[in-house]
Amino acid sequence: MKSDTEAIVSRLSEAREAYYNTDKPIIGDVEFDALEEELRVLDPNHPYFSSVGIFSGAEIGNTGKIRHKVPMLSMGKAKKLEEVDKWLLRLNLAPGAALTVQPKIDGLSASLYYKEGRLVYVATRGDGVVGGDISHIAPYVEDIPSSISFTRRPVEIRGELHLPKDTKYDTGGKPLRNNCVGLINRKDDRDDLHYVRFLAYQIVWPGEDSGGNPMGIGDKRHPDERLFSESGKIDLLKDNGFYTFEKWLLTAEDTPELSASAAAEDLMRQIGEVYDEYISRLRDEWNYETDGLIIVVDDNHLHDEIDERWVVDHHHHYALAFKPPSRGALTALKDIIWQLSRQGNLTPVAVFEPVHLGGATLERASLHNADNVRRLKLSTGDKIRVERANDVIPYVRSNTSADGRADDFQDESLWPEVCPSCASVPVERGVHIACPNPECRDRVLQSILFWVRQAEMDQVALKSLEALYDAGKLRTIHNLYTLEAADFDGMEGFGEKKIGNFLEQVASAKDLTAPELISRLGIPMVQKKALSRLGISTLEDFLSFDDESYVIGKRIVDWKAEPGNIEFLNQLLTVVAIRETVAVGKRRGVLCLTGKAPVSRKALVSALEEKGWTVAGAVTKDTVKVVCDNPSGTSTKLKKARDAGIEIVTYEDFLIEEGLGSL
Repeated sequence: MKSDTEAIVSRLSEAREAYYNTDKPIIGDVEFDALEEELRVLDPNHPYFSSVGIFSGAEIGNTGKIRHKVPMLSMGKAKKLEEVDKWLLRLNLAPGAALTVQPKIDGLSASLYYKEGRLVYVATRGDGVVGGDISHIAPYVEDIPSSISFTRRPVEIRGELHLPKDTKYDTGGKPLRNNCVGLINRKDDRDDLHYVRFLAYQIVWPGEDSGGNPMGIGDKRHPDERLFSESGKIDLLKDNGFYTFEKWLLTAEDTPELSASAAAEDLMRQIGEVYDEYISRLRDEWNYETDGLIIVVDDNHLHDEIDERWVVDHHHHYALAFKPPSRGALTALKDIIWQLSRQGNLTPVAVFEPVHLGGATLERASLHNADNVRRLKLSTGDKIRVERANDVIPYVRSNTSADGRADDFQDESLWPEVCPSCASVPVERGVHIACPNPECRDRVLQSILFWVRQAEMDQVALKSLEALYDAGKLRTIHNLYTLEAADFDGMEGFGEKKIGNFLEQVASAKDLTAPELISRLGIPMVQKKALSRLGISTLEDFLSFDDESYVIGKRIVDWKAEPGNIEFLNQLLTVVAIRETVAVGKRRGVLCLTGKAPVSRKALVSALEEKGWTVAGAVTKDTVKVVCDNPSGTSTKLKKARDAGIEIVTYEDFLIEEGLGSL
């Protein structure tokens, strides 16, 4: 089971990186959601689900980073009405409770931050904790006002940047979302940014509770009751000139004898009516691409109460994304091209006659692996069904021409005889075919690029790495750290400023902890959380580790046994500096964090782990201290801590005690 679990997580992680960082998705939403569901069945507590953000890379290639005042979490998902019904029953809403239903825009999530009524910055969602600074778009996007009048307090207006369906911008037949990202990332000729729209859907107050409620509810600073409901906030945004969307306010019957289950049944009936209208008419009529509906508990006062029942790490529990069935079309297969990954796997991509789906002209879709090509029994000219899962990522659903073909059918003309990069003969590797040459140019470059992305070197692009490789200046990650300005002499496209930025970013990534170093080596599934679970916090732990009873442990042992890897590690250690952390064996105990922290949860957990603490999301028999925003609070965690006699302290006092007051 562990082998299946880690294989699924590896696939999900690769899919997220490809979707958000390359605009070349390798997996469809349907398969992605199915893999997540399978993982939940196999291991519902897997650390994959506890990452705050949806991806680790940066979607926009600007150099600036902005830490969100309040994390922009992901969304829980449902694909069937039955799943929405289960969610509603879990919420146990009282009679008279209301839900806001709104479209889920297929765009780029962004946050506008205002202070004293003036726009300070515009940021992408990023990983939910840290986003990209895209403030340069503000003067061009008409829906982003430079000032607001409804409040002087610091406030975030969140929404979706997108291109409308009737845009005059030449999209080249590519998805509107991809074009939108490209325009925002453009370094010159920014006038085309006027094609981009910002659709506002949420007001968030820094310093608020997780439900979006401003501090000081009911005082004279906040007389407008619309600030305390999702529907009211949208109305407030609209009244203040923001571009907003159509919404529905669904209210359960309010009678004293009505049970919570009956209230849920009444709400489900109304949700079904909205969904039917969305599928049959609205998703085609709206002037923006959508990939489902968002359902949110309307009363913000209930948000914290709901979230306190469960761990909040990946998403809030008071909102749900309800996604529609995929739309598809039949087309003819023209060819299959094979792309090389950093692991050496050759990934097949179907090339077919153009089809128009969900506002985009599609001509390619990933086939994921060699086994899938065999399963579909593909041949040139076949009629294949292409779908755009949830109107986002294209994939090949089926092959209508495969009927009657033998189980071992294989059109050899579509299979590669050699690696497209180094011309080595491919070998079978599980569900893949792979290049066996560890010195293959593209494989080496992908490995270096993986390290670069993990180290967040935004100024080090793949094109730069390719140019350095072709000039004979770059072969390993070790080479990356030994580059000097003179190595760029005579290389086209490298000016003094670009060279300086490149070398500065590489130099800034030399100082790292042992877990950071190990997690960047490219060992499948070996990340910092996994290392912590295995008791690995130093290089000595890593080098002496020999426990193969876990799949991740076996991968560590196998990596160390592979010829050249230890030599590669020793070379790296001559150019990077290891920052010491508290060894796992000297850990100080288990902490539980609850309530609103004064800094981002991700940064706080990282700092506490370096100080020797183990941070958990629940109060257990091993918990030695609970850190919270309000020790007199009534949350389930605080009640449990009091009953067990566990020490409760405030974030402010604890951070000072730990010497982390500057966080």
